[in-house]
Amino acid sequence: MNQKSNNLLSFELACYEIYDNGYDPLNTIREFWSQQTINDCQESLWALFENYRKSEEQQDAADVKQMHTFLMKVCRVLMAYFLVHFRKIEIDAVPFTFAEPADTITADLEAKQRIHDFFNRIAE
Repeated sequence: MNQKSNNLLSFELACYEIYDNGYDPLNTIREFWSQQTINDCQESLWALFENYRKSEEQQDAADVKQMHTFLMKVCRVLMAYFLVHFRKIEIDAVPFTFAEPADTITADLEAKQRIHDFFNRIAE
């Protein structure tokens, strides 16, 4: 099987694992956020966008594998969030462990809020 088919197969498997016995979308969401920070996600998505925009193909096999793994995780978590909303699964009371401390996340969100407010005032 060539690499393109192998990548497509892993993508399809990520989409179909929601039908596995015992699949719990909340576990998928918890697992994702326990391993990923929002900044890491933003940086990875930005790198993908830049490669796409420039029509560049990554040559380093380790980088390609890392990006592929990240995309499969994003696909899985999107499917999980979809199921949570579609099936109206309560998520508010579910405890989450995040990849970084809550005070770090809060400080980052507050800093980004200040930046947003600043540029919003300029735009007005």
